[in-house]
Amino acid sequence: MTDPSTKTDHGRACRQRLERPQCSTRRPRRRCRHTKTRGLSAEEVRNLPVTIDLLTASRALGIGRTKAYQLARTGQFPCRVWRVGRSYRVRTTDLQTFLGMETARRSRRSASRRKDR
Repeated sequence: MTDPSTKTDHGRACRQRLERPQCSTRRPRRRCRHTKTRGLSAEEVRNLPVTIDLLTASRALGIGRTKAYQLARTGQFPCRVWRVGRSYRVRTTDLQTFLGMETARRSRRSASRRKDR
């Protein structure tokens, strides 16, 4: 058995490796595979472009990369997905609608209706 006092915090060890200065001739280090990418906030989802790639949509939904591609291939992704060449694209308004957010298009319409009254 290992002595618990000799164990180190994995996250701290990964951060220390990433913070070390790197030689310019070496390849940049990848993120540690144990470090999770964080999801998108509501403000970040509102500021997305008109269409986004499947990975960005999956981050907003909290779905992993492999599962997102699997759902897109089988047609079960929560939003409509377009195949463009070898990549998948998702319309931001579809994503916002699925998340229950008011889309920019709807908010503009409701603002114009208020002006007409």
